[in-house]
Amino acid sequence: MLVCHSGRRSAQALAQLVRHGHTSPLADLDGGIPTWQQAGLPLRRLNNAPLPLMRQVQIATGSLVLLGLGLGSWVAPAWILLSWFVGAGLLFAGISGFCGMARLLALMPWNRVSI
Repeated sequence: MLVCHSGRRSAQALAQLVRHGHTSPLADLDGGIPTWQQAGLPLRRLNNAPLPLMRQVQIATGSLVLLGLGLGSWVAPAWILLSWFVGAGLLFAGISGFCGMARLLALMPWNRVSI
């Protein structure tokens, strides 16, 4: 059973598995976790589960923008380039659909959940 929050990535993963010839019984939770909850079905939450990746990206980008602004104001004006870089990265992620920061955060040890 493949599951993600919205159901979009798990559907993509299922299609990719089928394209690569996996024939064992595969299933995707259509509509993701909210659909499951709205149906009144039980959901087991892991106590040690990390924050959703999008929230981690938001926290990291917001922190970097504020850091760049603060250092640019109090240390050296060139630090404002950090905020520009993060803003450009967000713009690129929105246009292209590729978020390098999300990819990096996904590799971090706290995002490795063992059941």
